This record gives sequence, structure tokens and C-alpha cells, in this order.
Amino acid sequence: MGGGMLLLAAMFSFMSHGEAIPAHAAVQLISNSTRTLAFLKHVDWRTVGRFLLGVLPGSVLGVGVLLILGEPGESEPYLKMLVGGYILVALFLPKPRKGAVSGGNWWDFPVLGVFAGAAAFTVGAVGPLIAPLFARRDFVKERLVATKAVCQSLLHLAKIPVFLTVRSYPDLTQLGVATLLMAVLVIPGTLVGKRALKHLNEHHFITLYRAALLVAGLKVLLIDGIWRLIQ
Repeated sequence: MGGGMLLLAAMFSFMSHGEAIPAHAAVQLISNSTRTLAFLKHVDWRTVGRFLLGVLPGSVLGVGVLLILGEPGESEPYLKMLVGGYILVALFLPKPRKGAVSGGNWWDFPVLGVFAGAAAFTVGAVGPLIAPLFARRDFVKERLVATKAVCQSLLHLAKIPVFLTVRSYPDLTQLGVATLLMAVLVIPGTLVGKRALKHLNEHHFITLYRAALLVAGLKVLLIDGIWRLIQ
């Protein structure tokens, strides 16, 4: 819950926006791909197809923004302020209504794909953006986890080659080693988190989860963004 955003906020402490987004994508790709394989038979491929209809033009829009900004330079604090603001907005999004809602308009997921595709290349972590729509449809348990994991995997997969093309990396080897190390540590991290979860009741879990996201959002917005802008 919110792990992708917390990871991104931590990475901004020692990485630029251009370095953090593709590295974050690689780590999250492993995480979501593992989930996809575990629940493959539950994937709703029709929904994935509808989502992709919007992701393609949305991704073009996101890449266009990156090309307009060029190499981060002076735009770096603004990009991180955007990420910090996104985390805080996602934190206070209204909760999905109780009970599954069947059906819905056929264009819901293509429209969602446009926003997700554009956001993937600017704010990076899009889980909170796409989760509410899945939760408001008849996606429950395995179907929700599997379909959402495939959609997120496709977004992360697209970000890696795009960033490596439109951004320059003076030390690509160092970035690759750091990314590989984080990707490997995702596995024991998941096991530790699973064990820790057993000792948390629901109230404490939600409180810690929201507090962690609040701190992460404020840190990226104020320290990585505004503070570096005014220095």
C-alpha cells in the first residue's frame, strides 16, 4: 500500500528525477510482474486492452512534456514538487464506495489510461491514480490484484527505454548497479513486510500508512522541490 510512492520519495534523496523514474520503474516492474505471474489466470484481459487504448496517447503526451523540459537542470525542483503534490493529493483521495459496482462506461479505462500514461513519465508512481476506478467496478480480490498489476507492469515497462533515450546518464553503470540492488532487495523486503503485518491491527496499519505517505509527500514537495528552488 503506497510502497511505490514511498520508494520514489526515498530515491529522490540521492537521485535526480531523470535517474529515479527509470530505476523506480525497474524495481516496480519486478514487483508487479511477480504479482502478475502469481495471479495470471485472474487477469481481465479485456480491461487491460481498454486501458492500453488510453496509455498509448497518454504516454506520447508524457514523453512530449519530457522533451519540452529537456535535461532537468532548472526544471528538476518543479518536477519533484509535482511528485510531492501528487503524493499528498493521492493520500486524501476519497475512499471507494463500499461494495463492488458492476459495469460502468466502456470508455472509463481508456480515459484512465490517458491520465496514467501521462503521469507515469512525470510523477512516476501511478498506483493511487488507477486504484479507485478498479475498486469501484466489479474487481475484487484476485481479479483486482491481477489486472491492476498487469496495467502497472506495462506502464513501468514503457518508462525504462523512454528515459534511457530522452535523458543522458553520465554514469549509467552506477545507476544500473543501484537499480539491480534495489530490485533484489524487494524480495526480502516483501517477506519482512508480510511478517510485520501480522503484528499490526487494521487501525495501526492505516495510521502508519497515512503518516508515512504524508511525511514522504511533504519531504519531496518541501525539501526536494521548494527548498532546492529557493537556494
